Order: sequence, then C-alpha cells, then structure tokens
Amino acid sequence: MGADDTRDPVSAILPPMSVSIQFLGAVGTVTGSQFLVTAGDRQVVVDCGMFQGAPEEVSRNRMPFAFDPKSLDALLLTHAHLDHCGRIPALVRAGFRGPIHATGGTLDLAEIVLRDAAKLQEEAENRWRRKHPDEAAAHDAELASEEAAVEDDAQMPAKLRSAPAEGMTMTRTALYSMADVEQTVTQFSPVAYDAPLTLMDGITATFRDAGHILGSAIIELRVTDEGGDTTIVFSGDLGRCDTPILRDPTPISHADFVLVESTYGNREHAPHEQAIEELAQAINEVASDRGVLLVPSFAVGRTQELVWVLDELYRDKRIPRLPLYLDSPMASRASDVYLRHPEDYDEETATLLRSGSSPLIYPGETYTNEVDASKGIRTQPRPLMLVASSGMLTGGRIMHHLKDFLPDPACTLLFIGYQGEGTLGRHIQSGAKVAKIDGEAYPIRCRVRVISGFSAHADEHELDDWLGNFAKAGGTTGGDGRPKRVFVTHGDPDAAEAFAVRIRAMGMEPHLPTYLETVQLR
Repeated sequence: MGADDTRDPVSAILPPMSVSIQFLGAVGTVTGSQFLVTAGDRQVVVDCGMFQGAPEEVSRNRMPFAFDPKSLDALLLTHAHLDHCGRIPALVRAGFRGPIHATGGTLDLAEIVLRDAAKLQEEAENRWRRKHPDEAAAHDAELASEEAAVEDDAQMPAKLRSAPAEGMTMTRTALYSMADVEQTVTQFSPVAYDAPLTLMDGITATFRDAGHILGSAIIELRVTDEGGDTTIVFSGDLGRCDTPILRDPTPISHADFVLVESTYGNREHAPHEQAIEELAQAINEVASDRGVLLVPSFAVGRTQELVWVLDELYRDKRIPRLPLYLDSPMASRASDVYLRHPEDYDEETATLLRSGSSPLIYPGETYTNEVDASKGIRTQPRPLMLVASSGMLTGGRIMHHLKDFLPDPACTLLFIGYQGEGTLGRHIQSGAKVAKIDGEAYPIRCRVRVISGFSAHADEHELDDWLGNFAKAGGTTGGDGRPKRVFVTHGDPDAAEAFAVRIRAMGMEPHLPTYLETVQLR
C-alpha cells in the first residue's frame, strides 16, 4: 500500500460495488427529505423526514417506504427539523432496527421533536374522534388497508403544491405512537463532527458543521473498494454566514456527487441589520397600537435566534419591554439543549457564555407549557409578543392563535421563515384575504409582515459561494474536485431551476431529480 493510499485495508479487498441513489423526498418540493443509497447489497438512508404543507400531509406521510425497513443497514440524519427526521419513528415501527447516526446536538433535539410530534398527532387524532364519533369505528376497520390506497407516484410533488391551502388541528389517525419514539431513541448513535465513522466494510460517513441549527450536518458518504473511492456529499440544509449563535457552514471542495439544497435558490435575503431594524419597527408598531405581534416560528433554531435578537434590541433600548410568550413546550426544551451544547457555538456566543451572560434569555419571557395557558394568552394585557409553532402554519398551537388574531386589525402576523408552496403560511403571505382552518373561514384583517433576513437557510449567493468551493478546487488524486453531477434538492421548482442555471455556469452538471427516480452512480 503506497503512502498516498488512505483506504481501509479491510475495505480495500472488497470487490467493486455498484452504487445508486434513489430520491424519495425533497425533490420538486422543499420537505420530506429522504435519500436511499445502495452500495452492493448494503442500504443506507440519509434523512427520513415528513412532507409538510396542505391537509394531504398525513396521507402522503403514510405512504409505504420504497424499501424494506427491516433490511436497511443504517440511517444518517442531517439535522432535527421535522421535514428531515419526522418519519423516523414510522420507519422504526415498520421494522427498522439499525443505528441512527447523527451529532449529539441533533439527537438531543430530535428526541424532543419526535416526542412532541407523537404527542401532537395523538391529540389531533383524539380531536377528530371527538368531533366524528360516528365515523371513528368505520375508520378503524378501514385503517388496515389505508396504506395500500395511498398514491405513490412521480407526480406526487406537483399534486401537493396544487392542493388547497388549509390549516388543520385534527387527523384521522396518528402516524406513530410515543412507544415508537421510545424505541427510536434506543437506536440513536451520536457522532462527532469531522471524525470519519465506519458504517460497515467499505462505507464511511463524515459529518461536517452545516451551521443551520444546533448539530446540523453536511454528510460526506464514501464508498471504497477495489474500484476506488466514490464520495457523495449531502448538504442537508445549509445555514448562513455571520449569524448569531452557530458557526458558518463548513466549506467542502471535493466530491464525486453532490446533493445540494435550493430552498432559497432564487432569492436574496435582506442584510441581517436590516432584518433587525424591520423587527424593531414591527414591535414598536404593535406597542403603539396595543396589539399582538404573532410570530410563527420553528421551535428549534429560529426561536432561539429570535430570543437572542429581542434581548439585544431591548438592551440597546430600541424596543420597549413587552411581555414575550414562547408558546411551545418544545421550544423551551430545545433552548435547554442549546445551552447544553456550547461546543457547537461560534466564538462570539462562546465568549458571552464564558462571561456569565446568556444570549438565549429575554427579560420577562414566559414559556406556556400547558394548552389552557396557551389559550389563555388571548386574554392577557396588551401589547404583547407571541411566538408559536409551526413555522409554516401546518399545525401546532399557532393554529388557535390564528383563529383569535387574524381578524384583529391591531395585530401583526410576522413571518420570519420560509413558507413552502401549498402551505397556509404561503397562502397568507401571498396576500390572501381569508384563511381556512378546520373547515372554517377566518377573515385576515391583521397586518401581515415578512422579514427574510432571519432565515436559517443560505440564500442564492450563499448557496453559490458554498457550491463554488467545488468549482475552485485544485487537483487531487481523485480529480480536480468538481463533482460529476450536482443533484438539486430541497426546493420548489422555480428555486431549483434557477439554481441549476447558475450551477451550469460554474462549469458543473446540474440534475433536477424527480420523485422516486433512481440514478446509477457507478
């Protein structure tokens, strides 16, 4: 073995393996991340996320898996957002018993996210049964055959985008139970950033910091045998540079194939300072009107950054001290996890913590853990600020707050995160005058504001910069670093197509996968 040969001596004797990837989600749409990599007779899945959007969410998340869960060797998880991890307990329920590899921060957050998802599904099912008692028995009899009736075809993303936007707080049946989550957690296997992990002979994975939320990772999957090395890089969700709390996304310059997200592939974020100023203006406006600032936010990631900024604005005397209700038990627990993982922080945040200051606490904040306390916010003295999930108005406690505050002209609905096609959030953001929730129409009389600068996703320029590292790479034993193909994922069609044009201009070959498509890599 030569000095330049870095192959594992065990895997080096393996005969050449065919390698393929199947795209089972996050193509033609942002959510539902799931990619099946097959190397010889081994199978590894990267992510197993929920589709999110219109009421059809439950049915499409109930689709049978495209592979036998019992024969799957391992699952690699990029981060803990529901559209990347939300179907893992369903996979476990279907028989998967292999390891679930992710960073420690991701696994701690994923446990919170999945327990919350199971609880919300159980509550949503109970609400449906109370409202439809006569149908419940017939539904139970049909349930065994329901999976077979769910469509699973290549046109699914387009059908989901065209579905009517509606908020729902009920579902006919939960996807999985708390017992399934308990079993899932026993299969968690933490990994460190930048430390190659041997999954099995000839297959290794290395997790790099993606800077999106705590613990988020870019995954380098390498297959090594007598035929040489094949490296596939999964970007996951890429964060932004120079944002609070977390480090910047790790630049990577060499791969044979790259899967890159394109959520904001055709959009530019406002500068961060502009976003902060717009937030201050919205808060002061609500304070003057003695109204409510309602902020839909993902409980993991955006809520923690928002608290950081609110604390900074108050200390700088740019906003009055308004009561802040963080209406999400999951957000409270997620903030605790953030505090337990200072190793993932950027230097600015680490310095603040060493000085004894906590950037994740706003003076006068209140976490509402119980449902009754959540519903009681409507009667609290105004003005006030209220942050609740879900961020795209696809469920959660935000739904009953919308019923209360959408018709109120003194209130402001402030979007600070991405709103996917087909979601109620996109519907309202696009200028709708009426919102449909649980079958009832609610007039939208409140102010609707959008601030893009708080997004946790890289914008078009940041995506170009990250992917451009491959184009700029120098020569190596494996070539010049440029991938043979770049698969554009995690984006609505307009964003993915715009990004693909720029990828081609960089001298790389883009490919927009279709749902269920399998591509032979070697």
